[in-house]
Amino acid sequence: MGKYRELVFNITLITIGSILFVWALYCCGIGIDWRVFLILLAFAIILDNIGIMYTDIKLSLSPTIGITTFLIFGTVGAATLMVSSVMFDTIVVRKKIKNGLLNGGMFSIAYLVAGWFYEFIGGKIGIVSFSQVKYILSYVIISFLLNNFILYYALKVQGKILFKEYWNESVLLELGTYIVMIPVSLLLAYIYFKHSLLFFVLSLTPLIFIAYAFRMIRDLIKANKRLNAIYEMVKMINSKLELEQILDTIIEVISQVVSVSAAAIYLTDSNGVAALVKSIGNREGEEGFKENYFKDEGIIGKCISSNKTIAIKDLKQDKRFLKEQFLNNYGSVVVAPLRFSGSVIGCLMVLHVETNVFDEDSVKIIEIIVDQASVAITNAKRYYEVTKKSITDPLTKTYNRRYFNDALMENIMRADETSEPVSLIMFDLDNFKLINDTYGHLVGDEVLKEVAKRIKNNVRSDDIVARFGGEEFAVILPKLTAEQAYMIAERIRNEVLSRPIRTDKGDIYVTITGGVADYPEKADSAEKLISHADRALYAGGKSKGRNKIAIYEV
Repeated sequence: MGKYRELVFNITLITIGSILFVWALYCCGIGIDWRVFLILLAFAIILDNIGIMYTDIKLSLSPTIGITTFLIFGTVGAATLMVSSVMFDTIVVRKKIKNGLLNGGMFSIAYLVAGWFYEFIGGKIGIVSFSQVKYILSYVIISFLLNNFILYYALKVQGKILFKEYWNESVLLELGTYIVMIPVSLLLAYIYFKHSLLFFVLSLTPLIFIAYAFRMIRDLIKANKRLNAIYEMVKMINSKLELEQILDTIIEVISQVVSVSAAAIYLTDSNGVAALVKSIGNREGEEGFKENYFKDEGIIGKCISSNKTIAIKDLKQDKRFLKEQFLNNYGSVVVAPLRFSGSVIGCLMVLHVETNVFDEDSVKIIEIIVDQASVAITNAKRYYEVTKKSITDPLTKTYNRRYFNDALMENIMRADETSEPVSLIMFDLDNFKLINDTYGHLVGDEVLKEVAKRIKNNVRSDDIVARFGGEEFAVILPKLTAEQAYMIAERIRNEVLSRPIRTDKGDIYVTITGGVADYPEKADSAEKLISHADRALYAGGKSKGRNKIAIYEV
């Protein structure tokens, strides 16, 4: 569906742009001095060629020539110049025919519509005066908005990631250039009408030096962003962020320093299998990412086993990874290993739909960032393991009493904020002392572990299962009433009863009894919620023969 939508958009844009352009030529003609036009076109091409590539957007001072041409020759002349310039730069210089046709269609629509609007509201061609400034501003604003609107949608249908910060910054930078371009265009048009052609051509020359100055400023900004990216990674190393936050930060930082259409992070397990832990991109691209890679399998496995960065400028020309179907959606890729203490712990893959996007500087900054990211990931995993041990019961791998108390208070406070209930189930294994006395404590431990497993398998992902003490378990169920929690408790009771627990001493059948209460209907505090669920457990369950679930009655 994504490719079809892109095809429809491309055909529509090129067709509308072509029809408008041909119709304008037929109805209005160009009406230009070809000698002056070719001089202006040459300067526009030069300015385009030394423009700034800002992710998927190219910024240049060529609109200065476009506005000047518009003031001298009018709507069709300016549109002809801008379309010719951008198509020459894209098709001839950058060798991208499809993009050249798309850019031509976009510029044709933007500059023709803006010019016709200028004339409609009373703007005059061939007159440079303060009275015309408001009309000229309308021409610039309309062409700017149309260009950016079409460009934004074009990138979106192509599946390119439009990072908000990146897009906003590029738009602001382009607006900043108009502060220079508009007065310069007015001055150049004035010189054309008042002075000789030679003086006019000489007046165009400083634009090249101004363009280089903008490029130098952009390079400084780019270098600063890369330093900030490295700083952010170093800062992240010293933080105690969770692994998911670390992975999000890595992707965000990478997106700030290189152009990204999609990205993925893989981490290796103890067997050397690389598992996908984070990915971004358009839906079609993300669905193509494999969940796991074995040693030497595909581009990910190769990167991990070789412990070397793989950078491919043109995936269509590289024949090494033809079996990687998802790579057909992209033009270039960089896969860099994540290393810690000399060992590979995973890799970062950055992709772009265009070819020749990642130059040597891009590859180097990616490698610097992943080196820092590796430390942060390792620290996050260690922190998680330490934290997990401190809140987990070592035998049953459920949460311990300490974590249960904190979680119950947190859920009750959230229930107060949202006016939603929270339920608590208290479970107790029936005749567990008899099991320990008959089979021994090791078998008793096996029974506890299996019962805990069956409880966890029958609750929701956001429910909290804890070992309350001894053979007692507690389950916190957010957003459920006691009656709804009762149904889950019954399901767990039946699951425990349904089949025996296999142990070294043979199969053992066990049953559990449960009590249910909810907040705020049947209890008005955490302490009373525990007390009432426990009372339901014993008064409504144990006293009536065990293997039962009871709801606390006020």
